[in-house]
Amino acid sequence: MIRIDKIRIQEFRGIRDLTLNLKGQNFAACGPNGTGKSGIVDAIEFALTGNISRLSGAGTGGLSVKAHGPHVDSRNKPEAALVTLDVTIPALGNKKAQISRTVKAASAPEINPADRDVIAAFESVNLHPEFVLSRRELIRYVLSEPGQRSKQVQTLLRLDDIEKLRSVLQKISNAATRDLPGLERVEKDAIRNLLAVLDTAQLTKRSILETVNPRRELLGLAPLSDLDASTSVKDGLTTSAANAPGRVPKIQAGADLVTLREAIQALQSDAFKQVCSTADANAAELGRDADSLNGLSREALLKSALELYDGTTCPVCDTPFEPDAFGGHLAGKLSHLEEVSRRRAALEMELKPVLDSIHTAGTALNTMINHAGLFSPKIDAHALTELTTIIRGRYQQLQKLLPLEDTRTVLAAAHIVSDIEPTMAALDTAIAAIPEPTKQDAARDFLVLAQERLEHYRTARLKFVAGTLRAERAAKVSDIYGTVTTAALEKIYKDVETAFASYYRKINEEDEKAFTAKLMPSIGKLAFDVDFYGRGHFPPGAYHSEGHQDGMGLCLYLALMNHLLGVNFTFAVLDDVLMSVDAGHRRQVCTLLKEKFPNTQFIFTTHDEIWLRHMKSEGLIKGRNFAHFRTWTVEFGPTEWDDRDVWAELDGHLAKNEVRAAAALLRHHLEHFAKEACDRLRANVEFRGDAQFMLGDLLPNATSSLGELLKKAKAAASSWNQKDVVERITAIEATFTEAKIKTGYENWQINTAVHFNEWADLNKEDFVPVVSSFRAFTGAFTCQTCNEMFFVAPDRGRKEGLRCGCGALNLNLLQKGT
Repeated sequence: MIRIDKIRIQEFRGIRDLTLNLKGQNFAACGPNGTGKSGIVDAIEFALTGNISRLSGAGTGGLSVKAHGPHVDSRNKPEAALVTLDVTIPALGNKKAQISRTVKAASAPEINPADRDVIAAFESVNLHPEFVLSRRELIRYVLSEPGQRSKQVQTLLRLDDIEKLRSVLQKISNAATRDLPGLERVEKDAIRNLLAVLDTAQLTKRSILETVNPRRELLGLAPLSDLDASTSVKDGLTTSAANAPGRVPKIQAGADLVTLREAIQALQSDAFKQVCSTADANAAELGRDADSLNGLSREALLKSALELYDGTTCPVCDTPFEPDAFGGHLAGKLSHLEEVSRRRAALEMELKPVLDSIHTAGTALNTMINHAGLFSPKIDAHALTELTTIIRGRYQQLQKLLPLEDTRTVLAAAHIVSDIEPTMAALDTAIAAIPEPTKQDAARDFLVLAQERLEHYRTARLKFVAGTLRAERAAKVSDIYGTVTTAALEKIYKDVETAFASYYRKINEEDEKAFTAKLMPSIGKLAFDVDFYGRGHFPPGAYHSEGHQDGMGLCLYLALMNHLLGVNFTFAVLDDVLMSVDAGHRRQVCTLLKEKFPNTQFIFTTHDEIWLRHMKSEGLIKGRNFAHFRTWTVEFGPTEWDDRDVWAELDGHLAKNEVRAAAALLRHHLEHFAKEACDRLRANVEFRGDAQFMLGDLLPNATSSLGELLKKAKAAASSWNQKDVVERITAIEATFTEAKIKTGYENWQINTAVHFNEWADLNKEDFVPVVSSFRAFTGAFTCQTCNEMFFVAPDRGRKEGLRCGCGALNLNLLQKGT
């Protein structure tokens, strides 16, 4: 993937014009809610994918990138909404590249250089929109229902196509198996019709040749010595004789009429009625069980509902459900479906002889309808055609089974046959009136009809064999695919499970050193249980706190991304994902990210200044690689806590004689400054349980801390006989002391709570010197070269040095011999 070096956002979402230099390193954006942090996340996602997640998907209504991506004042100028990223591509030898995208041409980013490998790198990022993780997605991984979690995890790991293909293969196998009974019936009917022509009991090569060759000899044709798939029993007949249409073969027509009568009698027999009655009784019993009846028709719906459940309401009826209650409610219904499926299979087996008899009757009817059309004049076969339509409808209903009431209606009437006796009598009379054929004509008719029915049998046989082979192969492919993919998925999930548990132990090593987890995949589901202090494994939401759940979500995400991308996991955006994690565990999170993902650039957003300080003090965020927003306006977008911007804004207020606004801004800036100074200088601040510090609680401590540090540095330099350093520190002390005095330091030392509140009552002439003095005062804490505030190193333990970001200030605090 990539690392981001620089981002520029113009007229996009709530940002008018903002440039951030990330330098390819970890970066944090901090500020109160509504100060523009989410706009940065949206901008990164948009630049790399052309999409904004919070404007698409479920729950976004009529929102869209095109309509709501541009800044509200540029909503009619989508071409002005532009995001540009300067990036480094590690996989290409740290090659530099740039991608720019406007809302107007969201699907056509401008990439420089437009080299094939660079374009491929950006396309790879586009395939992984999960590089952005918000707390909403984080919690989904942990608290989702197994079916929904399976979908989310498989989508992230690019495994969703595996499950789709598994389902497709199973459907193909089921369809191929369902086709077999019908193909078998067609083959049996073809055999029955062929045997009727041959007038033999068995269908073998020998029996066919024994009935065919005497007829061939009678016609002067050479006998057939063998019979294969291409042999024609009428081979040698003249074309006109072989294809002579319109003549009804008397003997065979009579035999076919007998077959029809027998088929109709079979439908009307007591044995057939008994089979139908038994099947009807079982269908009635199945239908009386409401759960079974619903299960037969709603199995797919129930399974979909379980997978789509969002943890609050049923996706089908919108009824509110607690997760456990909903899962239990549907689980009972789905477990009952196993019994329903067994009973359905039993019923289908009982219907098989019914279907066989109906199919035989339908074939016999069609044969006689064909004969009727060959007589001159044609015999009216309307009654036969109507009965064929009725029988076909019964056959189709019994095949599909549902609805059960319709199947029961068919079973009750299956033995009822409309009166076709007049038509059969007319056919009997017409057949009897056919002149007795000569031996040669009879032999010729026999060979023509035998070949016709032999071809029909061959076709039916080939289809049945092909169908059987197709069903066997489909079942085998489905089974092998299921076995192989299940084993592969189990290994993947085991690897992810192991990594997840190790990450979680890392951030909770003080109290959960023996933590383990279980990712348990099954078809369409992914259960997730975690250890709770050795008391057993439970769902994460059962006993663990919200903070622990946040930590689990992050660890599972990291484990999944690491498995998916490996060394290419070089970039991720964590959008306020650890808001519920306590301070101690946040420090361990920093350690985890530094140690396990040293080559990944993390971009954080947070509204918590303490979390930002933790990241800085733990070295996860280095130097000035963060943006600290103080406010946001629709006209100007977010405003950072930047000295230059603050003083310019103060000058603007004073130019308009807005003393009250200037006083409020100065106080807010000094509050921010004092927090940073105390943190960087490791000042001693009186503990407050509510963590609510007033300006007077912090600024005096920061001031005295810098003074003491300069004294220590001066003493250390003297002990090392570093006269030039002593002189430099003396000059810094002088500047610092002068600036401190001009602010009225003594006054706000004495009255910390009131002094700053009085500024708003000053007039402009009195307040301008206050602003000037505090500007000089805050500047005394800052390097004039890099404009970065001084800091103590290291950030814990013994104080060894006072430094700045660029190294222009690097004062030793340890005296010689200590």
